[in-house]
Amino acid sequence: MKVRKGMAGLLVGAMCAGMLAGCGNLTPINAVKDDAEESVQAYTGDLMLILPKKDEYLSYLDQAAKAYTEARGCTLTTVDCAEDQDKEIEYVEAAVAEDAKVIIIALADNSRAQDVIDAAGDVPVVFVNRAPADLSLMDETHIYVGSNEDESGAYQGKALVEYLESKGKDNINYLMFKGTEGQDSTTKRTAGVLKALEDAGIQANAAAEPVDCDYDRTAAMSAMSVMLADDMDMDDIDVIISNNDAMALGAIEALKQGEVDMADIAIVGVDGTNAGLEAIANGEMLATAYQNAIGQASASVQAAINLAGGTDVMNGISFETDEDNSSVIWVPFELVAADNVEDYR
Repeated sequence: MKVRKGMAGLLVGAMCAGMLAGCGNLTPINAVKDDAEESVQAYTGDLMLILPKKDEYLSYLDQAAKAYTEARGCTLTTVDCAEDQDKEIEYVEAAVAEDAKVIIIALADNSRAQDVIDAAGDVPVVFVNRAPADLSLMDETHIYVGSNEDESGAYQGKALVEYLESKGKDNINYLMFKGTEGQDSTTKRTAGVLKALEDAGIQANAAAEPVDCDYDRTAAMSAMSVMLADDMDMDDIDVIISNNDAMALGAIEALKQGEVDMADIAIVGVDGTNAGLEAIANGEMLATAYQNAIGQASASVQAAINLAGGTDVMNGISFETDEDNSSVIWVPFELVAADNVEDYR
């Protein structure tokens, strides 16, 4: 699957999918069928997107959602709860009080999806990006749109296995930069990459305790700087694994400031942000698992439009649903490395 991943491409892609027949080649990315029934246009009112924060990735998703919403003739209001789930609940209650037809939300705490559902009452909810801990809560009026985190770490592992095997290495030392502790993405990304290495017969040894950096670039940069100040011998490090691109880039910046030769260190991330793709293109990162912000944004908005308009929730959406729950819509991760990075920039 090929996609222009720059911010301009992200916004134009979302707009094209909704407005220009000439952009039909972007349909798989934006999850909108060119032959969708006219009923997908039934609702053209207000939508609300509640985010836990606006980090680099969620900012991409927000911009794509706004562009796609405008293309569909709706308006979108976005609010940021600063990772406070109670505040998210308050925003849900306020939306209900203002007669919202549907609410789109990325959870601050994925264990509290039921609280959101209770607060929304009869108002449909589309959960996006951060999967509720209990996906069985999803039904005809409660939908989840996101990427299957079981794939992300596996893709990181795939890239590392190919690289390490090409170097003849089956016993390696690694550093791990983790996201928010307890978050589904953190747990699965961390476990997935290590399992892929183990399954390939590669002994992966932690050169230091995993560092919790909350998906933050500055926190990872600081943590890497501390390791260097504590005389971490980077000549013994084969791999740096990061739960997202931002933390990988933070580690890279610290290594640059420490004048560390990174030529023999394979660094992997997740998300496929502009900066992450640039790092792959210039050889600083080995690979990333591209998380399709356009796909998640457009599919979640389209699902919301369908719910608000009383049409089939999958009307106009071409991504596949979970085999066990048709109210869970999966937007696939994709592996990006040096050989295909230009397809995503």
